[in-house]
Amino acid sequence: MSKKKKKKYYLIIKGHKSGLYRTWFGDKGAAEQVQGYNNAIYKGFYTKEEALIWLGKFKDETLQKYAPNLLSLVKELPDSQSIVDNKNFLVEGKISIYTDGGANPNPGPGGYGVVIRDGKSKKELSGGFRLTTNNRMELLACIKALESLTEKSNVILFSDSQYVVNAIEKGWAKNWRAKNWKTPKGTLRINHDLWQKLLSVYEKHDVEFRWVKGHAGNMDNERCDQLASQMARGRDLPIDEGYLQSRSATSPLLF
Repeated sequence: MSKKKKKKYYLIIKGHKSGLYRTWFGDKGAAEQVQGYNNAIYKGFYTKEEALIWLGKFKDETLQKYAPNLLSLVKELPDSQSIVDNKNFLVEGKISIYTDGGANPNPGPGGYGVVIRDGKSKKELSGGFRLTTNNRMELLACIKALESLTEKSNVILFSDSQYVVNAIEKGWAKNWRAKNWKTPKGTLRINHDLWQKLLSVYEKHDVEFRWVKGHAGNMDNERCDQLASQMARGRDLPIDEGYLQSRSATSPLLF
């Protein structure tokens, strides 16, 4: 018989003392804050992420009235920024996308991960290759994310790759395309195959790229990193044909 999983977080919105508690029983437990309190509002969770998502469903006016000490909780916790973003984007009618990719070593086995939030729904995408590079996986994550959208969408796409974000937001990629992906030396630009695909799908939507610091506690960015790492460690990974073609044409070490 499997051991029953226990809840580890208790969020009290309305009680003797609101807050996020790590225990149910005891002098500092959540039970003490709701017992004897009429119409208490509280709930237990298995993870902090679940607790924060539930907190995000309450209007600021409600928190101001019953739990003003929780108003800053979502913003202060480092792993909750994507919840703050998603709450704001929901109001604005936008889709939030987090992407990440990498190879270890570089070049080497690699993978990508994607987290897409559209209102209350969440979707994850991932994939891996037996030999690729960091930048190719960062690019492919963005491509796969935008390709998954079935209709024209208003998107905020977060990436921890300045290589990707700057090339899009500063117009470098479009300039490379205008020059037929040729460098000043006349050679084809590295990863031009993926840049071509990214621009093509990017232009089908209204997309704003934003840089997010990697490994800084943002839960959706961390999840993307986890997905990418898991896929890179997979067995029987497919071949990244684009990387092999570019490697055979120029240098064996393309980043």
